[in-house]
Amino acid sequence: MGFQNEMKQMFLHVAAGNVEPEEWEKWWNSNKARLEAALTRGDRVRMMPALWSADYYWMVKTQSGIAYYFHAQGRPVKTSGYYEEKAKEEEIRNRQKAMEAYQRDTAFARRIWEEYLERHPAESVTFDWKSLLGTPSGQNPAKAFGYKNAGTQEQWKECKDELKLRLKENLQAKIAPVAKAYGMKKAGPKTFVREKNGLVYRIQFIGYFRGGGYEAMSCYLCPIYAIEFGILGLPGHICQGEDFQRMHKDWGVIQYGTEAVDAAMVERINRKFDDILGFLADGVLPEWQKIDSLETYFAKERRDYLKATEKGPNDPRTGRPMWDLGREEKADPWRADDYLFGVWDLLTGKEADGYARLEECVRHNSDYMENRRKEFPGACNDPRDAMAVMYYNAQLFVRTKEIADAEKRKNAIWEMYEEVCRFMRYYHGLAKKTERNG
Repeated sequence: MGFQNEMKQMFLHVAAGNVEPEEWEKWWNSNKARLEAALTRGDRVRMMPALWSADYYWMVKTQSGIAYYFHAQGRPVKTSGYYEEKAKEEEIRNRQKAMEAYQRDTAFARRIWEEYLERHPAESVTFDWKSLLGTPSGQNPAKAFGYKNAGTQEQWKECKDELKLRLKENLQAKIAPVAKAYGMKKAGPKTFVREKNGLVYRIQFIGYFRGGGYEAMSCYLCPIYAIEFGILGLPGHICQGEDFQRMHKDWGVIQYGTEAVDAAMVERINRKFDDILGFLADGVLPEWQKIDSLETYFAKERRDYLKATEKGPNDPRTGRPMWDLGREEKADPWRADDYLFGVWDLLTGKEADGYARLEECVRHNSDYMENRRKEFPGACNDPRDAMAVMYYNAQLFVRTKEIADAEKRKNAIWEMYEEVCRFMRYYHGLAKKTERNG
């Protein structure tokens, strides 16, 4: 049998999924010279890309190249899904190994944090959130549409209205119960909030600016006096891990209102809210529940644990970190951390450090705020302008430095803290609109 026949027989075996990666690599390398003569450069690159290695992920690429080769010759072949299935299994195993290594690497910091929590126990919450998965209780039957994509203004409105109905059904049936179980109350049709011991817990679904569904979901835990940017957040494997990635995959199904919301679409929306529910109920909310005081929020043990989890393990496929929450030593562009820690330093008696941080926050943002106030005099009282609110709050605390008497200054700091928190309850959605002099 000539090499051409041998080559095509091997290609057919690969198309059928009958050749293992190591066997393919060995055959290719032993026939390199003859393959260069028999195949075009394009065919060779498609079958054996430069980064090819002996695993099922790359065998999928090889199989695709071989299918293209036969198609170009006018004799398309049917390909087996064997390599694709094995590649999925292989990726799951490799990611599990990477996450196991990550857990080992962060074990010391996690143990110190867990020991702290044992000394400062918080109230636990038991809630069967998995019972909420699937089709929402009492969901209306799917509507029949005579089109797939909206082509007229009337059709667009029909799609948007139906999408909003399905979002509301899922929000009420899945998100509202778990939020309530963790002590959160509604601060609007798409927002849930909670206040406890100087902390605010908030979940908000943000409407898509062009109408339709939800552009994103915002969730944060921070001191009431703070804003939601530049704060101490969640461990990386919770806020950016697999549950987060699963939740954001195919997010468009609950965002755009231009496609017929038929039975298939309703099912996809239900499944997407299952992903959101899992992210919140199996990760975010239990982690938040551990933090029930400002002291725990700012605990060094917690900050060290968050620092240890900033960078995820390398993705087995791409070689890049699965997540990286670090700033690579770059300064916080808003100096929001200076405000966050500056106020806490003042409250805990570290006045020199606190005033230094707050003055840096004010200095850094002064040019921006000077122009901002000219354009929008009330910006510092507008919840939509977080930077202006933070800057004004920092200014208020800095002014207490002018009080010479130590005891009076301490009292003034706490009075200012209460005054700032009074406004920030409105900012976070914990209270009705609150006015203050800008």
